[in-house]
Amino acid sequence: MAPGEEEGFTGRGEKKKTKHNNRASPPPITTTLLSGFVLASALLIIFPAFGAVTTAYGTATAAAGGDNGDGVQVSDSISADTTATTLGSRDGGNSTAAPGMFRGKISSVQMGESNNSGGEPEWIQSGIWVLRAGPGDNPQNATLAARFSMVMVNGTAMHEHRVYGLQLADSAMDGNGTRTFSGTATVTMRSGPVPDVPIQITIFNDSVLAMRVGPEKIDSHFGTDPIYGILSTPAAAKRAAEPGGQISSSSATTPKNSAAVELEGLARSRSVNYYGNATGYLVYPESGNRTQRLPAVVMIHEWWGLNQNIKNMAEQLAKEGYVVLAADLYSGEVATEPGRAQELSRSVRDNQQEAVKNLNAAVEYLSRLDNVDSSRIASLGWCFGGGQSLQLALNSDRPLAATVIYYGNPVTDPQQLSRITWPVLGIFGSADRSIPVDTVNQFKNALDSAGVKNEIHIYEGVGHAFANPSGDNYAPKETADAWQKTTDFLKRNLLQAST
Repeated sequence: MAPGEEEGFTGRGEKKKTKHNNRASPPPITTTLLSGFVLASALLIIFPAFGAVTTAYGTATAAAGGDNGDGVQVSDSISADTTATTLGSRDGGNSTAAPGMFRGKISSVQMGESNNSGGEPEWIQSGIWVLRAGPGDNPQNATLAARFSMVMVNGTAMHEHRVYGLQLADSAMDGNGTRTFSGTATVTMRSGPVPDVPIQITIFNDSVLAMRVGPEKIDSHFGTDPIYGILSTPAAAKRAAEPGGQISSSSATTPKNSAAVELEGLARSRSVNYYGNATGYLVYPESGNRTQRLPAVVMIHEWWGLNQNIKNMAEQLAKEGYVVLAADLYSGEVATEPGRAQELSRSVRDNQQEAVKNLNAAVEYLSRLDNVDSSRIASLGWCFGGGQSLQLALNSDRPLAATVIYYGNPVTDPQQLSRITWPVLGIFGSADRSIPVDTVNQFKNALDSAGVKNEIHIYEGVGHAFANPSGDNYAPKETADAWQKTTDFLKRNLLQAST
């Protein structure tokens, strides 16, 4: 394959290396919070694209929570009535940090550098955070998960950060009920996760959050002022803070990296750690009987990585009635340049055994979910991910229900393909220079010879990655038809399959 030939959904990341500096003196907390809400609301009207962004992110990533390896389950339907909360009591003004669960939403504005932005609002931050603090100062008794997007006010750039892996060094609560937690945490940056970043979290009056990240080790990326947010359930927190007040739920005992998921009260989409340091994007159907066992799909990204477009496709497929886990084969990295995408995809192909372990772990994760029918799990991928979808089929630890391949590298050996005992759908373009029609026909003939039920569709006149809406080869009509064929295929083999 020629360099840069394999195209995919482009990740919308940072356009350039930028320091997001705030004012030298932070504005009042209420002013910053109000500015964040007002400015974000105004942008939904002024910039339709920003509205699409917030929808894709689940109200600006509020729906995209997760455990981040810390066992903290994040939800945008934040309710203290379904969360273990023991905030402790105030004793004559002499209080110390008490065990508790704090959760809420991030809504903040960062100001641009005075020399190029005149101190005007430049970035909007919006997302979700959860802090679980145990008794005492033991670092093992505190966990943090925060996920938020940063969107430029003019709508020209957007990227996302996660904060997790809190190592608590100190905690305290003063007589006014202000709680402070300080230590270090891991922060995801464009270059990858950065460990041991200084962090200080202050919670005022069980209502407002101020989270100062860095500036050490991340080149003052977030400026010098805190990132502000709110507690979503101040009334419940106040009740819990009263003497003897405690709100409890089984969610308090959620084990680290647990595959057992209670849907009630959780967000429809969230990040999950399903294998090693691989964090996937899990999406549930919007409605339906939550006690019903549903079919599921492992979705595999193109050579760009698990970017927002793949997450959007996971959301779209979940609306058809599937639990979807978008896997990550790049350990969190998302490429924005073809050269880097080629390097990442080559590194996976050079260690195909590890990639297969990753994808089998994704299948296993889905199979253990209480609401998934383990006999109805399929795989689906585009480009690089299409080839990986086929590799999973050839090396799966358990039988799948279906395999979908969008212009992925095919295998033409009938003996290898005979390992597949379920239907295969292949989507290709006749003008694809990396996968000629002759190769596609050989693939189909090999499937037929191996006795594998298959549907192979070749769209006339379209090239590689024709289903990529951000690519030069995008073909809307053929893409819509291919997606219809995909959903019909999955419906026949998963939704209509006997349980």
